[in-house]
Amino acid sequence: MRALAEYAMRGRSQAVTVAAISAALPLFFWVSAAIVALTILRKGVTEGLNLFLWASLPTIIWILIQKDPTPLIIIAGSGLLATVLRTSVSWVYTLLTGVLLGIVLSELMPFLLPEVVAETIRISKEVLSELAAQTKAETGRHLDEWLHQLFAGILGSVHLFAMTGCLVLGRWWQASLYNPGGFRIEFHQLILPKAMTLPMMLLMVFGGGMHPIILGWVPVMSVPFIIAGIALVHGIVGIRKLPVQWLLGFYILVFFMGPYFYPLLIVMAFLDSMLDFRQRIRPSAL
Repeated sequence: MRALAEYAMRGRSQAVTVAAISAALPLFFWVSAAIVALTILRKGVTEGLNLFLWASLPTIIWILIQKDPTPLIIIAGSGLLATVLRTSVSWVYTLLTGVLLGIVLSELMPFLLPEVVAETIRISKEVLSELAAQTKAETGRHLDEWLHQLFAGILGSVHLFAMTGCLVLGRWWQASLYNPGGFRIEFHQLILPKAMTLPMMLLMVFGGGMHPIILGWVPVMSVPFIIAGIALVHGIVGIRKLPVQWLLGFYILVFFMGPYFYPLLIVMAFLDSMLDFRQRIRPSAL
């Protein structure tokens, strides 16, 4: 993959070739998104916008044929987050922008992917059919609204996670090609500020029961916590100079126990914001 990024950075024609072809191939649009992010980070917004226009052409075909805007959303979102990261030089601001973008996407999902949202709700209602049969019609309508917002938020969070992942890949490529070790240092130091985590955690814990719209925001707001939790694990492994097998074991747990492991990452990231674990375990200077 590094060789692919190196080839794309040789010139505009090479970048357009990689971005356009990968955007046209099924399930490879994430490569195009990462190349667009890399171009913005390395060569600037203008060059990245030009590349995005070329990369978006195959995604328009996907929309017309498959009615799937996901490739275009991921490429455009990754480019936007890369622009914020390049301008602010701050992962915190970038993740916060991602939350706002994810909330907007969650509100648009019923229009962007109406069939997916409707089918997910239908399956969920079948699972809850016994409960729904015992409720009144008015409660059933409320259930529809809550499920509608929840699954729209889940789809928004999945898209946001994909965008952030493409940005991380683009930033890793940039550091690997031009500043070896640079991304490792900044990722190991990533910690969410209290001013960001406190209100978001309160909304995640209590807001979902207050209004269905806020319930749709909860999955989106969890993404920065998950990213920060992963950064915490990497940081602790780096500080303690533990073997790479620790990270391998961590990702195996995430892969096989994801739905159960994500809440733990969220809690770890929140506590780290309050207590700064990496600073506490860092060896004292002699």
